Amino acid sequence: MRVLQYHTEDTKEQQLETLQKLRESHYDLLHIHGCWQQQAWTAARQALKTGTRLIFSPQGQLEPWIINENYWKEKLPKKLLYQRWIVSKAYAVVVQGKMEEECLMRLGWNPRLVVIRNPQITSSITPQEANRQHVVLYRKVMDSNTLELMTDQTRHMLKQFIKAGITGDDRWIDGDLITLGSEEWRQILCYAHQEHLTDIVRHGISVLHFDSPDLDVENIPFFLPEDYEDVPSIEGAIGSSFVSENERLMTTFRQLKKLFMHQRLTIAHLVELDKELRFHDFQEERLYEDLEIRGLQKLAARLMQLMAEKTGLTEGFMPVTPLDDRITKRMRRQIENRLKI
Repeated sequence: MRVLQYHTEDTKEQQLETLQKLRESHYDLLHIHGCWQQQAWTAARQALKTGTRLIFSPQGQLEPWIINENYWKEKLPKKLLYQRWIVSKAYAVVVQGKMEEECLMRLGWNPRLVVIRNPQITSSITPQEANRQHVVLYRKVMDSNTLELMTDQTRHMLKQFIKAGITGDDRWIDGDLITLGSEEWRQILCYAHQEHLTDIVRHGISVLHFDSPDLDVENIPFFLPEDYEDVPSIEGAIGSSFVSENERLMTTFRQLKKLFMHQRLTIAHLVELDKELRFHDFQEERLYEDLEIRGLQKLAARLMQLMAEKTGLTEGFMPVTPLDDRITKRMRRQIENRLKI
């Protein structure tokens, strides 16, 4: 984990050096310390442009008596131009105590506030403990929404594990299997846990004869977006008693439409549908007709496209031909951005 520190009290030469490092090399995290400096905004923009996540420590400079000092001529313009933006874009804001935390809560610019006391102004914490708490925070940020951090190769392996976990057979796997490093494994296992796919992914790892790290993912902390909602499974919403498999599938497609319309579609729902299509006998021609009659054919086609990408479903199991259009792109973004901060 590569972390770059930016301090507003550094010399101009030091700040320019930090900016140069951001431009020349990739860092996982940029930690900005201090406020009211436009150069910090430049650093934050550069970091976010290259996929570097942002941590922010106001160092007490967002408390009311500081903000109110020369407010109209200095603080208000800077707040509107960049300071509020920096705070809102941070994955987490580090405050030094309860009073500063309350000030930031009243501002309402960022809900992810983490208290780490400053050993330079209090004896209640040692420098070593403060450093340890910062490392824990950095790890928490990197363990959040790990799908966003995955390379194409890591995403490819996630798809293979999901497909192997669903089918229970390594003969269904398409494409090369790639050796993963410790960080790639962590990203996959954290994502699987956060999206309720741990059993499927762990089974797929076993089927493909990989040795994964023994991570206690249930006790790994992570950040969630403010509007996050834990969505029930399709079966949990529609039940399991149906007169036929076709009726079950039609009810499943209606539920998937409802989930999409309410911004609640997840990859776990695609896995459920994949299982239904692979392992349940249904009348394919009748299902095709019913989907057309009830106006669900295009929805089903878009879901087939997403399952081909995410769970490895092949056309032999698809009741309709995949469709990749602008609405499919919206569905894809909904699934991929579910954990996005």
